[in-house]
Amino acid sequence: MPRSRSIPPHLALAALVLGCATSRPFDRSTEPGGRPRSPTTAGGVILSGEALSADPGRTVLDVIRRAMPQLRITGFSEVNRCPRLELRGRDSMAGSSDPEVYVDGTRTADTCPLVTLQATDTRLIEVSPLGITSRPGYPSSGHGLILIFLQRSDTTGSTQ
Repeated sequence: MPRSRSIPPHLALAALVLGCATSRPFDRSTEPGGRPRSPTTAGGVILSGEALSADPGRTVLDVIRRAMPQLRITGFSEVNRCPRLELRGRDSMAGSSDPEVYVDGTRTADTCPLVTLQATDTRLIEVSPLGITSRPGYPSSGHGLILIFLQRSDTTGSTQ
């Protein structure tokens, strides 16, 4: 029976790590600033540039409401005073019809960032009433999606 030679585990791990190393910079093409986004369809809206900086006192919700008059604000939550929104209409009498809100890739627990964030602090806002986005990492939502990307100190002024 032939005798097999085993590779020490630390040598195998080192070879694996070196094989994964790259000299290419991080690909930011899925973030705003990587490349222009494709035009939206099905009632989706992309807000950037002047739409966000026109009035320093406006919140993210104010900007979205101005761009999408079909947005319904049905009141405010009694627990945390967050707005209750309907992008597509009410789903049921008992449940919430609020869209999913993401800020810089992180899902929020409620819609409060829409009224707590100033529009001038954002770089890009994408609203999808159908709850589908071409951006990787965001699951679909039956009540719609609102993606908010904040200004960062390492940006060069590009808004898309």
